[in-house]
Amino acid sequence: MDSQPERSNAQDAMPSATAKRPRVWTVALAFVLMLVTLLTVGALLAGIAMAMEMSRTGVKAQDTAALTAMMEQIKLLPWLHVAGVMTSSLTGLCVALLGGWLSPRPLRERLRLTTGASLPVWAWGAALVGCFALGQALESLSVLTGVWDWTSSLKGLQATSQGSFGTFVMLMFFGTLVAGTAEELFFRGYVQTRLVERWGRWGGIAGAATLFGFIHLDPIHSPLALVLGLYLGWLAERTGSVRLPVFVHILNNAASFLLTRFALSATELATSVHLALLVGCSLLALGAVVLLLRRTGTSSVEGARPALAGS
Repeated sequence: MDSQPERSNAQDAMPSATAKRPRVWTVALAFVLMLVTLLTVGALLAGIAMAMEMSRTGVKAQDTAALTAMMEQIKLLPWLHVAGVMTSSLTGLCVALLGGWLSPRPLRERLRLTTGASLPVWAWGAALVGCFALGQALESLSVLTGVWDWTSSLKGLQATSQGSFGTFVMLMFFGTLVAGTAEELFFRGYVQTRLVERWGRWGGIAGAATLFGFIHLDPIHSPLALVLGLYLGWLAERTGSVRLPVFVHILNNAASFLLTRFALSATELATSVHLALLVGCSLLALGAVVLLLRRTGTSSVEGARPALAGS
């Protein structure tokens, strides 16, 4: 079409008006593949853990009360959580790379690994502080409202962080470096990029964050992850790249695991402390967002975002 010497205004408008809408089913299929893999492996690991505990304790399959109590104990087994983190992070990484590789676009472009908007060092620090403050505010809110008792995932990670040194090292590696990279490549890179094309910026951010929350499969961890996913998705859109979200996600997880191991647990803190943390961290997160809004101008972000089309 570029070779035609003359074109009318109507003809110029035709490509954008008649352009094929980006396909979402490929993203949905990738998510289902990831979810089914995690559920299958998780059920297999839980079955192995149950069999090991039944053999060790001598509990019979007919003793339903003892099995129920054993299931609650199994949810806190450190090795089981490390295995779960390894499975989820490696599965997410493989699915993201496979989806990017199958795309007709270059891998770096499809997964949004390009440089993006140029930011000073302090902006990266502000993004990290904002994420950690938001997570702490949500944790304090869950403790103050009493819903923290409903979580098994976060309690299991807490028990794992306080386990043996070898277990903690495995958790730090797979739960920070691998998980932070894999989850951002998949949810903010592969999934959000396509959903933003189809549904617009905020529709895409919300859609990817919802899937990110759902994959955690926990009544408390899931909504907390959803809110953090909105923040990380916003960072990706403001910078036009997943590099900042990857950086923030890795260090946020590392800080959380280190504090869980060496500091008081959330339930050991006084109510007044949680109230102060809720107010202070909420203001800190808001301040970080305001600073980043001022630093990441619309023009620079739009210029950093690649033109995406096709699958």
